[in-house]
Amino acid sequence: MNESGVFKDTALCQTLKLKFMDTIKLQKVKPSHEIPRSFDLKYERIKSVYEGRIDACTCGCEGNFHYTKHYAEYKAQVEGNGLLLPMADDTMVNAHLLRVKENEHNAKFFVQMSGGYCIKVPTYMRWNESEGKDVQMGYIIDLHWKDIPLNQTPINL
Repeated sequence: MNESGVFKDTALCQTLKLKFMDTIKLQKVKPSHEIPRSFDLKYERIKSVYEGRIDACTCGCEGNFHYTKHYAEYKAQVEGNGLLLPMADDTMVNAHLLRVKENEHNAKFFVQMSGGYCIKVPTYMRWNESEGKDVQMGYIIDLHWKDIPLNQTPINL
């Protein structure tokens, strides 16, 4: 190494790089946007409960959205979008929330990249024939993103 800290011997430098790269092993690193939280969740703050595959896109091709009546009415009144009104089903939302409660030990708070908040609750793995692997099934609770009361956990975004 010369006075400026640069290696003169490029062969030695290559050896050190290879040795260094061989030692970096990152296992079980959770995404920075998923943080375990405790919630006092009021029903009025729930927009929908998605039931299906949660480790890929949640467009509805491998799951179903169950909207709350109050959210569907909000969309119709404030945004003029009445498409959710016939799909709103508080009974189904409640049924899925009971299953969520059974699996709350797996729940994670999730900050959506597009803005907003969700609670992701894995429940079981299912074999996906087209991909040749197990996929994660469960629930995603989509929340109104303002005024979410958290138990001693501030939101710092």
